[in-house]
Amino acid sequence: MKSRKNFKKWPLTLLPERWLQIWQSGTRSMCAWMIDSFGNEEQRHKFCPPLCTMEKFASYCLTEPGSGSDAASLLTSAKKQGDHYILNGSKAFISGAGESDIYVVMCRTGGPGPKGISCIVVEKGTPGLSFGKKEKKVGWNSQPTRAVIFEDCAVPVANRIGSEGQGFLIAVRGLNGGRINIASCSLGAAHASVILTRDHLNVRKQFGEPLASNQKKQETLKLWIT
Repeated sequence: MKSRKNFKKWPLTLLPERWLQIWQSGTRSMCAWMIDSFGNEEQRHKFCPPLCTMEKFASYCLTEPGSGSDAASLLTSAKKQGDHYILNGSKAFISGAGESDIYVVMCRTGGPGPKGISCIVVEKGTPGLSFGKKEKKVGWNSQPTRAVIFEDCAVPVANRIGSEGQGFLIAVRGLNGGRINIASCSLGAAHASVILTRDHLNVRKQFGEPLASNQKKQETLKLWIT
């Protein structure tokens, strides 16, 4: 598998816009792009094919309880011991947590600030990896949202994507594509909502007439569409 460093992100919107009203897989494609763009040949061969075929799913782990918008202040640490990193810390509001097979984790391998952050792939079932309770959400319930917890979680150095200190760059580049995916997911969900509403208005009757004949309902649906 060759690198796709010049791969255009816009085709990723085609699947999400039509299909992701039933499965929110934008995070999976974002993680696959990050590994494909910044990983080595061995990492691409190992992680990308099952992500692209949807045999496996991935979670993007950046946000922490104390660092949301200020992502460069993250505290999750990865201390190098021999041929492993020992991860300690937690991530918050992670899409797919507990169900995903691969966790693309931004963690601190160096000093403070963005240059001390690296990107490491943690695989499901790794000792020391656990998850918080499933969050209650208004929408996007096609996948769970949980905290991801690392307690002396040993991960091979071979699972580091890119160089030490390159993690923040990788995270930001991934988010650029992720924003397109989320916008596409939202378009897909909005489209599905309009279709469901239209069908309901045609079937549901009040006072012997379908709701679709009600001018106010028609105007509301028209506003949604436009």
